[in-house]
Amino acid sequence: MISPKLVLYATVLLCALSLAACAPNQQPTGLTPIPSLAPRATETLMPALQSNGGIRSAGVGPRTGESAMGSAIYMKYCGQCHGNNGQGVTGPELLGDQFVITSSDSALFTKISIGDRKDDLIMPGWLITKGGPLTSDDINNVIAYLRVLQDEAVLPTATPMPSLPTDTPLPPGAPTAEPPEPARPSNNGGPGIAASLPGNSDIGRVLFGMYCAACHGPQGIVPVPNPGSDDGVVPQLAPIDETIANADKNVFATNLDLFIEHGSVPSGEAVQINMPAFGDLKFLQPQQIADIIAYIIENNP
Repeated sequence: MISPKLVLYATVLLCALSLAACAPNQQPTGLTPIPSLAPRATETLMPALQSNGGIRSAGVGPRTGESAMGSAIYMKYCGQCHGNNGQGVTGPELLGDQFVITSSDSALFTKISIGDRKDDLIMPGWLITKGGPLTSDDINNVIAYLRVLQDEAVLPTATPMPSLPTDTPLPPGAPTAEPPEPARPSNNGGPGIAASLPGNSDIGRVLFGMYCAACHGPQGIVPVPNPGSDDGVVPQLAPIDETIANADKNVFATNLDLFIEHGSVPSGEAVQINMPAFGDLKFLQPQQIADIIAYIIENNP
């Protein structure tokens, strides 16, 4: 007769062998068990992309900037109106300005990003999403530079250039001259598909900030110097050349499309900035060009 104890021992041994057979990832005997890792957040590439070597994005708001980097951005985009030392030229003086001194970085960020209009002075929006050429990091760096700039010595305000004489109006009944021919790019070619496409000015505003504002200024308001050209600056787009603007939106769009499609080389010797052929070189898709055109037309009511 089989002993009850022997039956119990056999049953326990059988259960142990069954559990061992079902256990996953069995390890050979004699090895140190691998400890389990504590739960952690899912790894992503976003920290790398947001670093200095990653994608340059428009950012989301104010943070601590780099004054040294801000100085170069200020000289390129701000100095022509506010002076290379904040002394003011055609724009307000920033050196010793109470708004700059007393405002938070957040308030300065907002003003620079979206712009302001006060009396006859227009402060355009400089953030990419507002039609400007600057990212969030660029603006933060400019703010850091403005903080440092307050310790600099005050320079005299530049003397404004005298106003150009206005044309004497013709007497009633006098024959009027033929309207001037619309400005045309130096590069030949007809209108592209974009001239006949409906555009979205809201999308065009962002695209303008990304691709156009670096040369034409934020929102096309502030002319950018163009050494070597006869005009001395890249053409202003708000207001735009009166021969390009037209009450007929289709004609206006066509006039703009010719420049964006085929590009243009300004007259002059050793011109520094040319107009790229965004359409011919496939830099932009037709719908993107149409959106930019819609934004420029909206900016010229």
